[in-house]
Amino acid sequence: MKFAANLRYLRRLNHISQNELADRMGYKSFTTIQKWEDGSAVPPYKTIVKLADFFQVDVDGFMNSDLTAGLQSEVPILGVVRGGQPLEAQQQYIGFEHVYPDDARHPDCFYLQVVGDSMKDARILPGDLLYVHRQDYLDNGDIGVVLLDNQEATVKKVLYKDNCMILQPANDAYEPIVLNKEDMQSRHVQIIGKVLHNRIKFA
Repeated sequence: MKFAANLRYLRRLNHISQNELADRMGYKSFTTIQKWEDGSAVPPYKTIVKLADFFQVDVDGFMNSDLTAGLQSEVPILGVVRGGQPLEAQQQYIGFEHVYPDDARHPDCFYLQVVGDSMKDARILPGDLLYVHRQDYLDNGDIGVVLLDNQEATVKKVLYKDNCMILQPANDAYEPIVLNKEDMQSRHVQIIGKVLHNRIKFA
C-alpha cells in the first residue's frame, strides 16, 4: 500500500503542516498524522476517503498508486522574496520541494517563498513558491527577481523604456519602481533570475 508516502507527498505539495491536517481531520495532535506518514499506523477507511476528498484524488490511487512517480529532484527553497515593497534578501535554506521532469530539465533553479501582494493580479500571492531560473538578464515583460542596494529582493514584471528599467507590480495599490542608468548603478541593481512558474499555496 502506498498510502503513507502519498499522504506525505500530498500534504507537502499543498503546504499543509501535520498540525493543520490533524485539525482539519478532527484530530487533536499532529502525532496521528506523523504515524500515518511513517507507516506505523493506518487510519480507518472512512478517514482515508475524507483525506482523498480533501486532496482531490481517487481513493484507490491514494492507497495503491505511487502519486510521486515522475518526481526527480529536490530543489531548495532559499529564502523569501517580497511581492510588494522590496524586502531585505534572506539567503538561508528553509526547505525543499520536489520537481517534475519538465522542471528538472532547467539547470540552476531554486524556489523563493513570496510575502506581500503586489503581484496578486499575476496570481502570485503570499505563501506561493516561485520557481526561479538563476540568470543575470531579463527580457522585456519577464517576471523576475531583482536585488536592490545589495540587500533588497523584490519580484516584479520587468519593462524597459527610455533607457530605464521599470519594476512593474500587478496590483494597482502599488507604484512601479523606475530606475534610470544612474539609479541602476547607485542602487547596485542585480537581476537574480527569471520566474518560470509559481507553486500555489492553497488556503
